Amino acid sequence: MRTKLVWPMIAVVVAVCGAAIPLLFNPTFYFVDDSQSGALGQWYEIGRRVLEGDWSVINPTVWQAGHYLAEGAWGVFSPVLWVIGIGLHAFADGAVYMTIVKLCFFGIAAYGAWLLARTFGVATHWATAVAIAAALSGFTIYMDAASWVNGFMAWALWPLAWALIRRAVFEAKSPLLAFVACASMIGIGYVHGTLALAFTFVATIVEAIGRRHRPTIVRAFAASTVAGLFAVIVHLPGLLISPVTGRATGIGNSGLMTVDLSGLAASATPVGGPEMVFFGTTFPNAPLLYIAWFLPALAFVDWRRLGGALRARISIVIVLGVALFATLLPSDFGPLRFPVRLMPYVSVGVLLVVGVGLSSALAAPLSRRRLWGGLALTAASAYFAFAAAPDRWRGLAVVLVIGLAAIWLVFLLLGGRRRRESVDAQSRNLRPIAAASVLAGITIVMLVPQHFVAKGSPLQDYGSPTAIADYRTQFTEAEGDLLVIGGVDNGRGQPGYWLETLAGNMFYINPAAAQNSYSSVYYPPFQALTCMYYNGSTCSSAYTMLFSEQPTTGLPVVDLLGVSTVQSIKQGIPEADWTAVPDGWHVVEDTTLTRMIVRDEPIDGAGSVAWSSAGTSVSVVDRDEMGVTFRVVDVPSDGGTVALSRIPWPGYAVDGATLTEEPVDTLLLGVQIPGDAAGTTVTVSYWSPGWQVQIAAAVLIVVLLGAWVIVRRLRVRGDRRIDGWIAGARSQAEPGWMASTTRSARAG
Repeated sequence: MRTKLVWPMIAVVVAVCGAAIPLLFNPTFYFVDDSQSGALGQWYEIGRRVLEGDWSVINPTVWQAGHYLAEGAWGVFSPVLWVIGIGLHAFADGAVYMTIVKLCFFGIAAYGAWLLARTFGVATHWATAVAIAAALSGFTIYMDAASWVNGFMAWALWPLAWALIRRAVFEAKSPLLAFVACASMIGIGYVHGTLALAFTFVATIVEAIGRRHRPTIVRAFAASTVAGLFAVIVHLPGLLISPVTGRATGIGNSGLMTVDLSGLAASATPVGGPEMVFFGTTFPNAPLLYIAWFLPALAFVDWRRLGGALRARISIVIVLGVALFATLLPSDFGPLRFPVRLMPYVSVGVLLVVGVGLSSALAAPLSRRRLWGGLALTAASAYFAFAAAPDRWRGLAVVLVIGLAAIWLVFLLLGGRRRRESVDAQSRNLRPIAAASVLAGITIVMLVPQHFVAKGSPLQDYGSPTAIADYRTQFTEAEGDLLVIGGVDNGRGQPGYWLETLAGNMFYINPAAAQNSYSSVYYPPFQALTCMYYNGSTCSSAYTMLFSEQPTTGLPVVDLLGVSTVQSIKQGIPEADWTAVPDGWHVVEDTTLTRMIVRDEPIDGAGSVAWSSAGTSVSVVDRDEMGVTFRVVDVPSDGGTVALSRIPWPGYAVDGATLTEEPVDTLLLGVQIPGDAAGTTVTVSYWSPGWQVQIAAAVLIVVLLGAWVIVRRLRVRGDRRIDGWIAGARSQAEPGWMASTTRSARAG
């Protein structure tokens, strides 16, 4: 048992230590871009909601960012995110906490990759080298872990989920751990991860069918069905509201973050960057397509034997093929963007092929021609990296020398020269372990020149505070709902900027009820009136639009949104706009960077009644995030209309009235009041779109898992009884027969 734990522990510890190396060059390496503007505030809000028992799935205050089921990664169905969110409330420094969480997921990824390699028959030492390299690939470190943490967490859970799926399907292990891993991955809400898990199940089913063993095939379909049902629970609401959102649905190619074959050809070189259209550049200074320095070791593999080994492990080929195909897609493929996001899944597939090859198809004997092949592949990869980034030639030269020497050393350890006859069998058996140690060790060594050349993620660093307390003092004079005009894209880099304002999900940490927030969904009418970007910033003309009257209600946008406080970030906004103070407002703060105005009489915030048609009067009885109850005081005989300061997401229902066919002033949820409704109470409530299907899916999950567990236990008990009967019969027939027999394995 102790021996079984050594190798995975080595993989985890070394991977985590390797992931910590970037911190030597940049202490906030894992705290940039979306981790700053998105994840930190999101985790804080998730923790607050769990601690307060707030399980609402919609938040009208943040408008287009407030449909948490559609936004994804909001932890509605993710205990993993609940724990992370609660933990943040116990830390004073958000960057330190985020780094700790990410290092833990590096460990999870390494262990999952090790276990996955073992399920494919990769030897323990090679599995360790593969796992370390998988966790420390270029895109994972510089993009997902540094910034896009939701993608990183989903990917980190994927190898573990795949490994446990294989154990449940092919080894008849309990399905419960596999379901927990799959549900944890899907529950993150990252659609690319769910899609990766889907084609993993397809590959598993194909492999199961190829084995022609009926119980295995049944288990493969059962496992995919259970995981698919949970995906329905998590993703169905987002699919049902997508028609009213502004997410792209067509197919096009702007070249943004697309992958080409020349970039992939440099995937064995840890320094340099591919030629890729990036945000504001075409040459991101980061090895985003780097997989592992030891890919040229495939030259030491007998490709015929490797082909046979992979035919027996066809799911590796399928997963790698689909992941590679998806990575090479155009920049916009329906709602999916940035195909390079799938690069970590390609890395795992490629490394599994290397692990299987070194374990099952190592050429014997290793000729010097294979050594030259390995050296040539190393040099060729460095050449493609140099062609894309010649200005990094010094770093490329260093890693090339290290790589060539390491390939030569691995060649020697694997028996690449005639061994003396005095070398005993034990020494020969230790050579592959030593070679695997070189693979793992050089993987860590390569991180030093890599991060010496590229010290941080190519994504932007907002320079936002790390201390949680520094997010709580910006809007002390605000009253009611707050809306910030302008934003971080216009003011970044100014001294004291973050002392006065925030961006993205940072607003969640502040006590003010801010309507700005990070959104990946978008709602076109809201964007038309506020021109709010994904990170909560707005365009320079938003101030003028905010105080413009709308045709149906005759009210300014600021009234329809329920805003009582407006902060203007002066840089980028015309002075004639931010200096204008509308009637009924007054200035409470005015600095070099910002000006804040507040209503003389604050109004109800978003989520309440914003307007009633002529002759219609209502009074609000109760309201919360999920709905509003109001009493109809007066209404004309032909009926009236009430508008709520809520986006009309699919899922709203009303009791005592009806919803209008079209939004009021393109933006607001409208309620049609009948002419005889005076004195009655109307309740508007929100229900998750497709909630009936979600409940049915949850019930089916319980039924299928319960049936699987019961059937499995009955079969195990039956096997034990049969073994006991056989042993008893043998002992009676042969009293002196030794009872130390090995129990036969049953796959049923």
